[in-house]
Amino acid sequence: MSSLDTGVVVDRIPPTNRWEYGGHPYALEPLALPARWPSRRTLDDPAPIMAMQERLRHLSADDGDPSLPRPNVGDSELDRLFWFRWVTGHQVTFAIWQLLAGVVDAATDPEADHERIARDARLLVTSYTGMLLYTGSPTREIYDRVIRAPLARQHVSMSGAWARDFGPIRPLLRGRVDLGSGTQAKTLESECLLVEQVHQGIALKLVPSGVSLMQENGVGHGLWQMPRKALCCLYDNVFLTHRMSVPYEAVVRQLMRRIHAVVLDINTNGLDPLLGLGEREEPEELSTHEVVERKHSLVQDLSELIALTGRVEPDPCR
Repeated sequence: MSSLDTGVVVDRIPPTNRWEYGGHPYALEPLALPARWPSRRTLDDPAPIMAMQERLRHLSADDGDPSLPRPNVGDSELDRLFWFRWVTGHQVTFAIWQLLAGVVDAATDPEADHERIARDARLLVTSYTGMLLYTGSPTREIYDRVIRAPLARQHVSMSGAWARDFGPIRPLLRGRVDLGSGTQAKTLESECLLVEQVHQGIALKLVPSGVSLMQENGVGHGLWQMPRKALCCLYDNVFLTHRMSVPYEAVVRQLMRRIHAVVLDINTNGLDPLLGLGEREEPEELSTHEVVERKHSLVQDLSELIALTGRVEPDPCR
């Protein structure tokens, strides 16, 4: 399968480490996801995905695409870069949430190997942590101007609470899914605590007042109130996400396109493109040893996620 006949889904796996996402550097692509997470299955042809993993695994700062610009402070392209990170990072997150829901759903099977499920879930949660750090990389000023203001123009109370795909994985992240007491289960539990810490840290960094758009403006009452399904659709639209019947393999291949673009971006600009250009607002939650490690290992973590999605036979628990 090279592409779906929908006119919307772009799922071609990039054959080289050249930027080919969205038609020009830091552009966007629409994402197509099913309304409910797809059942996990073996890919028809995992070879292109595994080949992409190998290319990205060995990518160094000297091997990137020379045509990918590195925006500087004051460049209009810097705003485009951070808007790309916000939208594409959220798209990656939505796909991760769907894959994670499928992994957790497998735990209900009486014959399920809970340690293997916990291992796979941990890889997905770790990648979710990385996407929080990636989307949360702008300064407060850039966030307010480039991200928060446009979100408020879409809806004055725009809220992540309207994300469709988070609900099925909330019990796991809140520690309400029992996968036993093995090593992998305990590691997953620690990762779920870390993702919550990072989420809080990003919120403190970007909105130090702690007042979200929803808290600031309310959700509307009476004639002004929108049904929840409409709010979820509005939230999807901000992130160019469409709901349609697409199979597991199409979700994976769309995810791979985005991971490829994210890694090329990080390789060119670093996780923090503005590092060293003035004082940064990093709360304590983002400065712990564990979070610093996640920042350094983000590309490697994404490489492991690629391996997980392209794996034909489950690896033994590590």
